[in-house]
Amino acid sequence: MSKYKAILNEMRTILGMEALQEELELETETTEVVETTEVKLAEATLEDGTIIYYDGDMLGVDIAIFTDEALTIAVETGEYVLENGDTFVVTDGVITEYTPIVAEETEEEPVVEQGEDFEKLYNDLKSVVDDMKNQLAKFEANEVKLISQIEKLSAEPEVESITQEPQDKRELSQLEKRLNTLEAIRKMSKK
Repeated sequence: MSKYKAILNEMRTILGMEALQEELELETETTEVVETTEVKLAEATLEDGTIIYYDGDMLGVDIAIFTDEALTIAVETGEYVLENGDTFVVTDGVITEYTPIVAEETEEEPVVEQGEDFEKLYNDLKSVVDDMKNQLAKFEANEVKLISQIEKLSAEPEVESITQEPQDKRELSQLEKRLNTLEAIRKMSKK
């Protein structure tokens, strides 16, 4: 008797359906070696969020599935869909058909020759870097010129301020104004 039939018989006994209990007792009496199997509890989620439990590594045909972790209440007969899209049919708590979802084949995009694109990008980038180096060299040359001019100007003596002599309050004629301006220019040029 398969282990699934034994599980089903245990479920029938629990549910009060002891008709097959006698058959089970006869088989266990004739079997001298009792096999114990380790249950590997696994679970999966159906599309509607219901969690189902089974013994094994993965779902497939001839796997018994249950609605509880104790593996005592079998899933009802019907067709089910897992949340990943796989479908299966259950008959008497055992999967009789299992159809995994098939990924749609997509057209592969043509492979672009990256060597040419890379070379073009590299050359473009190199020319930009060269331009930046040239601009930096010009900037540094201008900086050196400015520093030398600043040093030259700082070495010269400071310019004295021009002071005006008080003027009479009387109004000067045009000729006097021009003479005063010429006198002031002459004083500035002597210094």
